Amino acid sequence: VGWTTYELWQLLGRAGYRPSLSVSLLTAAAAFVSVRLPSSAIVFPALTLALLASLAWQLRRAPARPFGDWAVSFAGGFYLGWAGGHLAELVALPPDGRWWLALTLVTAWSADSTAYAFGRLFGRHKLAPAISPGKTWEGYLAGAIVSTVAGAILGTFAPFGAFVGGVAGLLVGTLSVFGDLIESTIKRQAHAKDSGQVIPGHGGIFDRIDSLLWAGVVVFYVAIVNLGTFQLPFP
Repeated sequence: VGWTTYELWQLLGRAGYRPSLSVSLLTAAAAFVSVRLPSSAIVFPALTLALLASLAWQLRRAPARPFGDWAVSFAGGFYLGWAGGHLAELVALPPDGRWWLALTLVTAWSADSTAYAFGRLFGRHKLAPAISPGKTWEGYLAGAIVSTVAGAILGTFAPFGAFVGGVAGLLVGTLSVFGDLIESTIKRQAHAKDSGQVIPGHGGIFDRIDSLLWAGVVVFYVAIVNLGTFQLPFP
């Protein structure tokens, strides 16, 4: 989450903002801890500190657009920390969190890969041409179908079963694309092809986990509903 926050900070700077890396990192850390330690007494103080201290710090810097620059710094950090915390928390879910994490990875990667391949071969109708011209409705629907099937197949070997796996796959296939579109929007504003160059030929960490952030949140809530322990991840 820390390095992804740094990449987002760079993108926002290239997009014309003057974001604060300190604000983003503080907020991302507070949000991440709030998900990982929902019953801890430090949760609400951590979020409150991140909110108030970050705003005070941004005003101290006195940029031309203090509130706008603080808003993107805080919102960006909160988004990555909150969603990233859900993704990390999957491994702690019973009965064996590795199955939930595997379900997230398999369904998200199936949706992404299928949407890309099917879209290039058969895509005719653009999904979001102003944001990501390469994405098509044909690829999107194919990705959702394959993700559903992949989740169901994995579920036959996992404790949660094929039905839960298929439901999770359907939701991941239909919703995780928004993670990709959000990052694409930011990169378009920043006139950047990739979020970074950490992975040669594949861009930055944010490029690799944009869809996984949404997929992790989806599978997390599918898991706790299935386990009968549904509650928001804070006291």
